[in-house]
Amino acid sequence: MNIIQRYVLKQFFKYFAMIQVVVFFLVVAIDYLSWISKFLRANYNLLDGVGFVVMRNLGIIVMMTPVCALLSSVVLFGLMRRNNEVVALMGGGISAWRLVKPLAWAGIILTLLVFILAETLVPVALNKATYIRMVEIKKRNIQTTHGNNIWLRHGREIIYIKHYTIATKTLSGVSITRFAPDSFVPVRRVDAASGVYTGRGWSLKDVIVQEPVASEGQRSQYVSAAIDMVGVMPEDLGSVVKQAREMSFFDLWEYIRKMEKEGYDVTRYRVDFHAKMAFPLLCLMMVMIGSGIALTRERHEGIPVSVGIGICAAFLFWVFYSLCLSLGYGEMLPPFVAAWAADVVFLCGGGLLLQDVE
Repeated sequence: MNIIQRYVLKQFFKYFAMIQVVVFFLVVAIDYLSWISKFLRANYNLLDGVGFVVMRNLGIIVMMTPVCALLSSVVLFGLMRRNNEVVALMGGGISAWRLVKPLAWAGIILTLLVFILAETLVPVALNKATYIRMVEIKKRNIQTTHGNNIWLRHGREIIYIKHYTIATKTLSGVSITRFAPDSFVPVRRVDAASGVYTGRGWSLKDVIVQEPVASEGQRSQYVSAAIDMVGVMPEDLGSVVKQAREMSFFDLWEYIRKMEKEGYDVTRYRVDFHAKMAFPLLCLMMVMIGSGIALTRERHEGIPVSVGIGICAAFLFWVFYSLCLSLGYGEMLPPFVAAWAADVVFLCGGGLLLQDVE
């Protein structure tokens, strides 16, 4: 790597660090202010709240890395163009591709960094933040094992839910055990094959009710009509069920295999599985797009114009990326296509922009 490439790489990471720190501070500060009232009501230490908010938003910071990479490349080449450095280098026979080459290496480094963070630090931080939110702030006693098998206590009842689907708000394998007021003696047990949230509460179906009777020992009754389950909100269950972003790449793969064997629909998780591979590569795509935007602008247009175009490009990408994932969740696109479509489209766009510079 020659001195020019080292200079470009050094300047890129300098601007990237500055932009990432600003974004990190803004996200954490805004979210912290929105949580202060909850901390005070729960008598939760405000200083510990800073750590909670940082852990809660670590995934968002990682997701913003491609956008920060795009803006960094725009600012870098915008400043170099304003100082006539780009004109001097290209006039000396250095092509746009050679000029962007060190940023391609930077994109690869950021890709690896995002993948490593998403596989190691982010899942741990999100799981810890979820525990703090449910137990220490909301004071709810809810536990899960590997994303399902949910246990929670509501009054004199202990509720077990084998599987909860967030998208459809449906339950399966529900068991509710009620205990006597002054002892840990079960007085009623309700088992249901499935349940769905109706807006006013949970409606359980295919229910078996078991109650101890002094003369008969225990009586079981099958209830064909739906009965209600109270005290549990979808938001509570959605908070503790492990999302794909809270699992590592291999944990998610094992989870998909397990859920498929048990007969559950795993389309959403398959889309997220492929997205875990596709998303980190966006750093490379965004660097190319940002470089192309900055190098194709006229010198008199200035950096603000390039930054504005870069922000618009990032917005269009997120819209297209989210649309593709939504089509994948709805089974209108195969999971692989849904996750990788945005990468391919914007890779071609970045290549065309750089070709136009030549």
